[in-house]
Amino acid sequence: MVFRQSTTLAMLRAAAIALALLTLYGCAEETIPSYKRLDRDPNILIVYCACGLLPLVETARDNFLAANPEKSVEITADEPRTIAARVRDGDVPDIVFLPGDAEISELERDRFLDRSSRQMMGELRLVIAVPRGNPAKVYSLTDLQKEAVRTFSISTPGITSPGTEAKQELERAKLWVPLQNTLAVRETPLQVLENIANGTVEAALIFDPCLRLDIDNDIPAGSVELVGPVDRSPKRGISNCAVLHKRSPNQLLARRFLNALAEQTAREVTPPGVLEGNVDTIEE
Repeated sequence: MVFRQSTTLAMLRAAAIALALLTLYGCAEETIPSYKRLDRDPNILIVYCACGLLPLVETARDNFLAANPEKSVEITADEPRTIAARVRDGDVPDIVFLPGDAEISELERDRFLDRSSRQMMGELRLVIAVPRGNPAKVYSLTDLQKEAVRTFSISTPGITSPGTEAKQELERAKLWVPLQNTLAVRETPLQVLENIANGTVEAALIFDPCLRLDIDNDIPAGSVELVGPVDRSPKRGISNCAVLHKRSPNQLLARRFLNALAEQTAREVTPPGVLEGNVDTIEE
């Protein structure tokens, strides 16, 4: 009798758990956002990109849709770290566009993105940025040692691509350790740019073209000046990356988009530029 009661209780508990899971699953299916669903419309391509890459991605989209008018491409632009966090949180965009290597490599290593699909496009260079008028007269990495430079800024190395590249260049110049007392590490490239614009730092190392989030509203026109690349050699700069999400439900369409992008990139070389409207470029 005891055995039968125990068996009956166990069966009832199992049934209750199964029913609860089924109910939760059903609710999740009704409320889960479309970008996390894997059964979405096969004619719609979902793309996440860094804000600074939006014009480039929009051009790629327009070229793709001109040849595939029956398709649709939805673009979401945000800061690279925010995009990486959303992917880790379960978002499944078909393609991710990010600058440099740090964020992309991390997502590839953790098997969110398919490294074999990586498409390089455009080019970035690490540059020295200063507030309007360049009050500390910073024109090179060695100038960061001047007494007039009380603080200079980079974004987080190892987590952001500009910060990673900045640390490598400072180490190469044997300045990483000597400049620790004046170095201010900011969480995102946008925060670095805001520091330059409001004059709280005398210089910073950023990517050109620069990542930005609603920069036209946040950065006053002419408040940031670029004094040139950190490395003036003709070596190739850092590339932007487009990578396929491993769980993309529209892999065939996404690969067609990447193939079209590869053809576009082969036809034209995108040189480093400046921040249109808000940034002046100055020479020593």
